[in-house]
Amino acid sequence: MKVAVFRALISVYDKTGLEVLAKTLNDAGVELVSSGGTARFLRDLGYRVTDVTEVTEFPEMLDGRVKTLHPRTHGGVLADMSMENHRRQLVEHGIEPFQLVVSNLYPFSSTVSDPGASEADIIEKIDIGGPTLVRAAAKNHAHVGVVTSPDQYERIVAAVESGGLSAELRLDLARAAFAHTAAYDAAVATWFGRDMAHPEQIAITLKAMGALRYGENPHQEAALYSDGTPSWWSVGDLLQGKEMSFNNFVDTEAAYRLVGALPTPAAVVVKHTNPAGAAVGISVSDAFAKAWAGDSLAAFGGVIAANVPVDRGTAERIVENFVEIVIAPSVEADALEVFANKPNIRVMSAPLPAIAGREVRFIEGGALVQDRDLMDVGTWRQVAPGSADRRDLEVAWIVAGRTKSNAVVLVRQGQVVGAGAGDQSRIGAVQRALSIAGERSMGAVAASDAFFPFRDGLDALAQAGVEAVVEPGGSRNDDEVINAAVDHGLALFFTDRRHFLH
Repeated sequence: MKVAVFRALISVYDKTGLEVLAKTLNDAGVELVSSGGTARFLRDLGYRVTDVTEVTEFPEMLDGRVKTLHPRTHGGVLADMSMENHRRQLVEHGIEPFQLVVSNLYPFSSTVSDPGASEADIIEKIDIGGPTLVRAAAKNHAHVGVVTSPDQYERIVAAVESGGLSAELRLDLARAAFAHTAAYDAAVATWFGRDMAHPEQIAITLKAMGALRYGENPHQEAALYSDGTPSWWSVGDLLQGKEMSFNNFVDTEAAYRLVGALPTPAAVVVKHTNPAGAAVGISVSDAFAKAWAGDSLAAFGGVIAANVPVDRGTAERIVENFVEIVIAPSVEADALEVFANKPNIRVMSAPLPAIAGREVRFIEGGALVQDRDLMDVGTWRQVAPGSADRRDLEVAWIVAGRTKSNAVVLVRQGQVVGAGAGDQSRIGAVQRALSIAGERSMGAVAASDAFFPFRDGLDALAQAGVEAVVEPGGSRNDDEVINAAVDHGLALFFTDRRHFLH
């Protein structure tokens, strides 16, 4: 059954599109009840507005913190009009019912994201009256429609013009309202727990941003959701190419996190979340060329990420190859002209990802939460003598930490020349890295994301011409591994920090 709208309570922070909704309600003879800035906005449009203070017979107070919080407003929202005693009580107290509530909330999340916002600014943006009003209207959706977003105005306009709010519409609006207030409260709770290592409860709410063509495979349905925080994909711009797929998002996340950890200028190529190539160069063009040449067979069809702007020369080198995506902090205009000749390449400009933070991995029945792994390059111990290119060691160490375990990475002159990824044995990862590097292992350095359990890995690396190794240490056979390094004249560094990636 439809609910005809005779009286609407409107109190919004975001006034986008409100003039359209207000006109429809006014033209339909609906009484507009409002407060504060919303009432002024509606009056400026020329509409007659009943102020909330006229309804409550009580003034706004505490700098606007108390406006709609009153039995004469909430009674009109919560009354079950199918119950005779509810109708009787409204009459006894001189309360008129509302059939529509329009309320969106103070911008708490965007205030938190503002680096210039003080703690007092953030606390002031914790809405109290709005969520209370929204939840009341949603609870009573059998008799009241509740609107929480300008995106819903078009449906309300159509409904009012067709005689009222249908039961289906009111239920949809109530669902959205409870999701809206839940997400809002979750954001507030998250902010209050921001300094706690392990909060007793973690509230995670995600908003649907759109369906994806499919998931990792064509038979899997998939969609993209946002937790509301700014990210490379939510604030970045897709400058060219079709929409991103599930696998595109996963691989681009891995690529951009890796390149963001490397010195500038750097470029990486990622396939199935593992580096197919990575390099630091004298320019972004040089870095890309070296990254692609690291393993051009594996790089085919990969995601390219750079940590500096992409120029025309780099674009000209990229389009000579088959790539899925190019992402960088910015892409110069003449580079876009080059990419336009290959319209199937997705080109994105986006801020580099945040380095610190928490990671959440869902498992059946729960989730695992950990601090994001931060790469350390300043506290190493040299445990076997020898000279080494420190920059190459640091690049190898960073890339190894962003490669699926077990991982061993070889670097020479800023270029990853071989990477063993996802191997079940440490020696297997060594052998895979050496097979890719071939003769380029001569004079290279190596990094391992976890300790060498035996000396065989060091023996194989030394025999291939590797000159230095960095690894966490911590094996019961560390002495054996150190002796192997000494035997071969390998410089060996312990970081005392493991970097598994699963």
